[in-house]
Amino acid sequence: MKKFLTISLSIILACFGVAKAQVTGTTSVHVKLVDILALTVNNSDVNINFNNASDYQNGVTVAMPGHLTVTSNQPYTLNVKAAGNLAGTGANTDVLDPSVLTVALPTTGNNTTLGAVPTTASGLSTTNAALVTSATPGLLKLLDVNYTVPSSVSTTSALLGKKADTYTTTVTYTITQ
Repeated sequence: MKKFLTISLSIILACFGVAKAQVTGTTSVHVKLVDILALTVNNSDVNINFNNASDYQNGVTVAMPGHLTVTSNQPYTLNVKAAGNLAGTGANTDVLDPSVLTVALPTTGNNTTLGAVPTTASGLSTTNAALVTSATPGLLKLLDVNYTVPSSVSTTSALLGKKADTYTTTVTYTITQ
């Protein structure tokens, strides 16, 4: 009898089609993007030392690997400029024109994934000079920078005849999207 009731109940349920209840809900997902742009100079001092005759004859380059860290979610331009003349210390009234400096992003090392060809700011000035334009977006991207006083400058009165001293200016980098 029990078997008969179970089979009968199964047949009745099959005939009337017992459906499972189903409820759904929806939501809208919003992904909001904002432009991000950040620049960090990782070494606060760059020392270009002229220690011997060879330095004056050949010029001096100081490579600064990972000198800058850039974050940008859009293609960006990196500019460089000097605040003004490189001034001596103390009573030294000699100055060096900022054009004695060349700043470059080498095409090697950390700079191989810029997505754009870097340029050189030969003869730095107080006006922005582009080091790279339309660089590929990236997060915490390290950039290598070379600072140079080339022999075309170091063998001239731009350096020769100046008092022995440490001459200083501020170099400013600016990134824009």
